[in-house]
Formats: sequence, structure tokens, C-alpha cells
Amino acid sequence: MAIDGLHHLVLLVDDLPAAEDYYRDLFDLGVQFREGYRDGEPGTVPDHLTWPEAVEAGIEPSMSFLGRDGFFLAVAADPAEHEGTGRVDHVALAVSPATFELVAERAEELGASVEYNADHHCTFEDRYGVEWELNAKPRPPGRAFDGFSV
Repeated sequence: MAIDGLHHLVLLVDDLPAAEDYYRDLFDLGVQFREGYRDGEPGTVPDHLTWPEAVEAGIEPSMSFLGRDGFFLAVAADPAEHEGTGRVDHVALAVSPATFELVAERAEELGASVEYNADHHCTFEDRYGVEWELNAKPRPPGRAFDGFSV
């Protein structure tokens, strides 16, 4: 079994646009893509829009994927509105298809409920409350939703 490395890390934040700016500056990251909700439906924010412009268009920010040189970090709006920011939402591992199957099977054998979101992607929570994502798709992470028309 081979784990190729960290696919991406997701941090929960209380002010998504501000957190995007902070982590972009801190690690010199570029925006890979942004996601949000409009009228309760998820979608990808068009690349030409800033967060203020997206909000003006009725899009509620939910996540920004940032990256550079093989390092990918996502900041996600925390719907639970807990105090503080920077908590880890989940850890995503880059794995081969064979490792994907093996680890998913082991997680189930150890009592985890594995949710398959695609043939290359699943998530599960371990017994200590850590959410893990297995991703057999090459990095960087891709857009999950269709783009909003604006």
C-alpha cells in the first residue's frame, strides 16, 4: 500500500474571503477555484469574479481552493459558527487506485461508514472523529460543481 502524500488540507474559518486573503499572502498561493451556494444550490464561482463580486451576484461563499508547487489548501466557511478559526475539517490523501480500494475496505472492516462520492473519491470518519478523504485523482484538486452563470 502506498500513500502518495497529502492531496489537500481543509481548514474551517469564520470569514472565508478574509481567510483566503490571509493564506494566499502567508504561503504565496494562487486561487485554483472557488465554490459557493446560490439559492441553496452548490456551484463553482467564475474565475473572473472576486468574492465581493460573487456575493453581489447572490453567491454565498463556501470554499476557496488555493495552491502552488504541489501544496493545496482549502479554506471553508464553517456553518456551525464555532468560536475561533483554523480548525481542520478533513485530511485528504493522494492514493493510487489500488490503495484507494484497500484503505476504504480496511476502514469499513474497522467499523467506519465509507461514503463513496465518485469512483476515485470517498470519505470516512475514523474512531477518533477525524474525517479522512481518499482521492485517487491526480492533483491539483479539480472543480466539483458546474459554474454559476453570471
